[in-house]
Amino acid sequence: MTHTVSFPALALALPALGLSCPALAEQAGPKISASLERHWTSNALDSEFAIADWYTLLRGSLRQDVGDDEANAGIAAEFQLTRHDRIVIEDDRSIAASAHAFRRISPTLELRGTLTYSAVSKGDHLEIGPVAIGTRALKQVAAAQAQAGIALDEATALVIDVSNVFETTGRTHFEEGIIGPARLDPDVNKVRLAARVMRTIGPVAVGGSLSALFASVEKLGSPPVALSYALYGAQGQLEMRTEAGMTVGLALGAESLRGAHGIYSGIRPAWQVKAALPLPRDFELRGSWFGRYETGDSDDPLASWLHRAEAELGWKATERLALSAGVYREVKQNLLMENEERGSGFYAEASYAFSKPLSAVFRVDVTRTFKTILDIRERTTDVFLGLRAQI
Repeated sequence: MTHTVSFPALALALPALGLSCPALAEQAGPKISASLERHWTSNALDSEFAIADWYTLLRGSLRQDVGDDEANAGIAAEFQLTRHDRIVIEDDRSIAASAHAFRRISPTLELRGTLTYSAVSKGDHLEIGPVAIGTRALKQVAAAQAQAGIALDEATALVIDVSNVFETTGRTHFEEGIIGPARLDPDVNKVRLAARVMRTIGPVAVGGSLSALFASVEKLGSPPVALSYALYGAQGQLEMRTEAGMTVGLALGAESLRGAHGIYSGIRPAWQVKAALPLPRDFELRGSWFGRYETGDSDDPLASWLHRAEAELGWKATERLALSAGVYREVKQNLLMENEERGSGFYAEASYAFSKPLSAVFRVDVTRTFKTILDIRERTTDVFLGLRAQI
């Protein structure tokens, strides 16, 4: 597999973006949201060398949609800023923009297209013994997606999905120019093809899906820091809702991963189980458990095998006050590096809605991570108070 930067999905998404009705009814104004959070963390570096710090997180977004259920389009933009009081090398900045369009061609055919772009200036660090050297790199991501929804009959629907994502990261700059700028992250182009068919029979929906993901990774370093791969998946799916309001979803199948140059080839079972159960006195219990190949968030040059379980209990105490708490446990096994990353965590959150559009959130997160081969233990507690507004 060779490195490419082509955008085959772009050719599919652009026509869909032009399918919106040219004469659209008068629409409401844009939707604006903003949030300001003040955090305290026990581990600002996210490493085994825990250093406490305060940081401020600011988010904002704007979205404008026009059209109706037959044809619509919209644009959106958002930004995020993170600023630490002391550990400024970890500060992050990001912006993103997107455009989407939808058109119902006939009672049996719908088309949707989406274009997105994002840029992230990521602050991080390089650990050399007890010394942490600050680093910064600019990552840009451009993506295109096209979807077609086809009604095969009154109860059966087929969705075909084609997408292309291109990621490029510039040179990494080191704190105080201690080391000259260097490229540490390769360019990656990902093409994904997927098809899903579902048939609804009363409160039950059954079906299946097929998918293929082809990642072409630029060769960088020796040995390379990342590898190209092909990931195939097939699953059967079941979704149901009981008269008591309980919802259950089950997906069971297999995934096949093939690394470049025959470095790895394997087939493993893949699954996802999720459920939501309403309880008396406005409580709700939710949970999920899944296992799959993880190609995005992995320290391995190729991928990891990830399985994770989580549970959450929520309570709508009053019309304004909502409380929730949850736990998770996960194991991430690197395929080539043979390291195993074991993580667990707990969170508790309280949100209070003032007079519209303002609300406040208080949250505590506690996480623990153990990397077996590297013998690294990371412990982090993050506490924040935030204000959110939607206009």
